[in-house]
Amino acid sequence: MSISTSGNTAIMTEDCLACKYQRRRCPAYCPFAPYFPHGHEQQLKNMHKLFGSGMVNVIKLVRTIEDPSKKDIAIRTIMVQSDMRAKDPVGGCYRIIQELQHQIECTQAELDQIYYTIAICRAQNAHRLQMQKIDDGDQCQMMNKLPLIGFETEKLANLSI
Repeated sequence: MSISTSGNTAIMTEDCLACKYQRRRCPAYCPFAPYFPHGHEQQLKNMHKLFGSGMVNVIKLVRTIEDPSKKDIAIRTIMVQSDMRAKDPVGGCYRIIQELQHQIECTQAELDQIYYTIAICRAQNAHRLQMQKIDDGDQCQMMNKLPLIGFETEKLANLSI
C-alpha cells in the first residue's frame, strides 16, 4: 500500500501487482498499473514465468519503445502471449494462429465454391433466357407465316372453283 499525502488528508492506494511483486513502492506514473490491477495475479505470474527475472526484462523491453500507443500494444501483446503459453505450453500463440489460418483457408474454399455455384446459376439463367428468346422468335415467325399460309390456301381454293 502506498500512502500519499496532500495537505491534511492522507490517501491510501494499493500498489499495482507488478510493483507489489517486485516489493517496491508503486509510483503514480507506474506504466504497469493499468495492466496489472488487483485481481490479475495469474496474468502477472504467467508473464513472469515466460519472461523471467521478475519484471526487469519486460521493463527493459517497454522502455525501448518511444510511442506510448505502441507501449500499450506491446504490454497487451506480452500479456496475451504469456497467457496463451500458460494455457498451451507447446504451441502457445502459434497454435492459435495456425488454427485461425486453417479456418480462413476453409472459409475461402467454401466462398470459392459458392462463387462457382453462383456462376453456374447465372450461366444456366442466361442460357434459359437465350432459349426463351429463340422460342419467342420462332413463335413470332410462325405467327407471321400463318396468315400468309391461310391467305394462300384461300386463294388456291378460289382459283380452283
